[in-house]
This record gives sequence, C-alpha cells and structure tokens, in this order.
Amino acid sequence: MVQEPVVKPSKENVASKEIKTDGVTLNNRGDGYYEYNNGLYRKDALQELRPDLFLRADTSNQISTNFGTTFPKMAFKGDIFVRVDVLPNRVFKFDGKKWLEQNKTMTQSYLDKDYIEFLISKVDSGEYDLDVLSDTEKAEVEAYLKGNQNS
Repeated sequence: MVQEPVVKPSKENVASKEIKTDGVTLNNRGDGYYEYNNGLYRKDALQELRPDLFLRADTSNQISTNFGTTFPKMAFKGDIFVRVDVLPNRVFKFDGKKWLEQNKTMTQSYLDKDYIEFLISKVDSGEYDLDVLSDTEKAEVEAYLKGNQNS
C-alpha cells in the first residue's frame, strides 16, 4: 500500500479543515458508457485509451480500504478511505460519484492491519492521544498488541 505523508493535525486546523472530494473522475453509468474527465465514453473506447482504468475489472466485487491525507484519484463504488489529516480521523465510502462520510461507530470495515499499525505508530510517537480514537479503534489496537505479545 502506498501511503502519502501524513500531515500532523494541529488544534487550529482539525475542526475547521474542509475535506475536498475532487479528483474522482470515472463513473460507470451502467448502460455501457462511462463518464470520465467531463466526457462520455463507450467502455471499449475508454478501455483502449486508458486500459489502466480497468485493471480491477476481474475483481469488481473487491472493496479497497485505504487511508491517507488526500482521496485517491481513482476509486470504485464501495471503496473505503480514512482521512487521517483531521482528528478524529474520518471514514468515507465512495458511492460511485463522490465520497460520503460514514459513521465510524456503524462500520469496522476500515480497521485493517495497516491502519491499526498506523494508529499504533501515531500513539507511540505522541502525535495521537488515545482519546482521539473511537472505542472500536482502541479495542482493535489493544487486540493487535495482545496478539503480537503472544506471538
């Protein structure tokens, strides 16, 4: 997983930082056409122009979970992304057109090993206080640490 550098949130920018959702440019209309960069393309034509956009075609049911300071330039419906440039971190799900914020207490799908390790590193370095983590995040961090002690 490629991670962008994380900007340490400050008290001044945490509450007021606006999260932008631009950069997502591919939308499957479901009728054989895709919206891409403000244009409408037949799938085969777009696939010939930009084959990289369709690399996940065989794994269309696979949901991607990632985190960072900016939304990915490419996303597929159902993908999960955690913004770590605000505290508490915010979870978003891509609906095919835009990123929608999710209630962290209603989902745990973003809590993968990489994200838990990221949280542990931030707590260890003093950048995050345990109080900024959700109860579920705290429980996952604790379980991860206990599991690694028994190994």
